[in-house]
Amino acid sequence: MWIIVLLLALAYAPCSIGLSLPVGRRIRPFIALGLFFLSIGVQVVLFTGILPRAALLPAAWCSGVLVFSTPFFFLRDMALLVMHLKKRRIPNQKYSIAVILALSGALALWGEISAVRPPAVKPVTVTVRNLPDAFDGFRIVYITDTHISRTSSKLYLWTIVCRANAVHPDLILLGGDLGDLKPDEIRPHMHQLGDLHAKYGVYSSPGNHEYFRGLDEWIAFLDSAGIETLLNRHVVIEKDGARLVVAGLPDDNKSSKWHAGRETPDLDKTLAGAPEGAPVVLLSHQPRFARDYAKYPISLQLSGHTHGGMIAGLPALLVKIANKGFVSGMYQVDGMTLYVSSGAGLWNGFMFRLGVPSEITEIILRKPDEAKPQLQ
Repeated sequence: MWIIVLLLALAYAPCSIGLSLPVGRRIRPFIALGLFFLSIGVQVVLFTGILPRAALLPAAWCSGVLVFSTPFFFLRDMALLVMHLKKRRIPNQKYSIAVILALSGALALWGEISAVRPPAVKPVTVTVRNLPDAFDGFRIVYITDTHISRTSSKLYLWTIVCRANAVHPDLILLGGDLGDLKPDEIRPHMHQLGDLHAKYGVYSSPGNHEYFRGLDEWIAFLDSAGIETLLNRHVVIEKDGARLVVAGLPDDNKSSKWHAGRETPDLDKTLAGAPEGAPVVLLSHQPRFARDYAKYPISLQLSGHTHGGMIAGLPALLVKIANKGFVSGMYQVDGMTLYVSSGAGLWNGFMFRLGVPSEITEIILRKPDEAKPQLQ
């Protein structure tokens, strides 16, 4: 849905500009068509991410100008339509075009700067009913959707790693969509993942972009960095005789050709042999299946994928609808807690954030107040 909306936005603004330029009427459609194909070409370059950072960032800004100008041009065109129906004189549009493009350019610049800024640590407290005393205050750093590519600064991931380690977490979990190219193509940007440190280890589960760029290669790369990938299986964290289960699922996208022939999510298999009564933390990239997973004895599901909608308001609402009501933050789903991260990075296809900052999530597990011993 998001890509369809993006393409419609890219189509509308060039057509509106071309058809309202103060030039001959016969040439206007050709100008509109040329601007449209130019905007699509820029977007294809962004989708592929094959150009260096110095070229991709200006291209992203140009794309953003068109996207952010679409609602302004639409409102202007509605006003012009009303004037036409009332047989009012239509003024020259060169000034309205200039004002809209200037305003949209400023929004695109602001959104791009917000998107490329490294994420801050966001503390989140999650109450777990069956949490053993030994895990009360247990700290999990959750990092997802870094989308590292040639667009990323080499210091971007290093900053994320340093900020994650500074929390001194007990556990680090990676939620998928770590990169937008094959690991070997962006190894100078990615090798810092091996510097993540946590007392009880670093684990990951894949997102859809790992499938796009070679799941086996990504698993091998993460393994070489000391990061264990959980695909339909779990590990047991033991602390002072108590246990916590950490489980991971493959990405669920049966209609994708990149997922064809791959293992699909299977929670029965994933939780087979897990210690009975132990709290379960589940890594599942896409939040839209949370109601299905809540039927199992899962305490906390960690997801990403949505980027929080990237822009507050209507865009975030559309992303929420596409993900069955989940877009960002904490939800209670039939007794299970779901946390959806807004993501730690940006996607080449839309490199903007407005009102939805990126995040490194510091999750603090807590027992319910009524389960804690009361001081006399």
